[in-house]
Amino acid sequence: MMRVLFNLLDGITLRYLKRRAALTLIGLVMGSIGLGFLIATIYQAAALGVGDLYAALICGGIFVIFALGLFAIANRQWRRRPRPLLARARYGAATELLTMAQTLIREDPTKAVIAALILGAMTEHLQKRSAAKRAQTRE
Repeated sequence: MMRVLFNLLDGITLRYLKRRAALTLIGLVMGSIGLGFLIATIYQAAALGVGDLYAALICGGIFVIFALGLFAIANRQWRRRPRPLLARARYGAATELLTMAQTLIREDPTKAVIAALILGAMTEHLQKRSAAKRAQTRE
């Protein structure tokens, strides 16, 4: 593993990586300065048209709207991310439950019948409760 890492990060690669990082950083700084000038120009143009106070309110409102939009996009992407570990955990829990059910049925079928009755009652109760919640939210 270390050999592969050392082969990937030889002297030439590190030099190009440093150069790329430096150019990226300079590009970000220059872009930020340019964006600052554009924002100042927008503010000055708005101030000439509607006054200083309203120009500040307009520019601040625009930034708040952009920020809220970015937060909404990030939140949506976070909630829709793939979760392979959770899927594996659910699969493992279902496998364990089936193994336990098979063991109960083999040892004593009456335990399986009692467990089925309890699980059926719990399922019916939960379905009625979720239906009641849906009915409340519709009202």
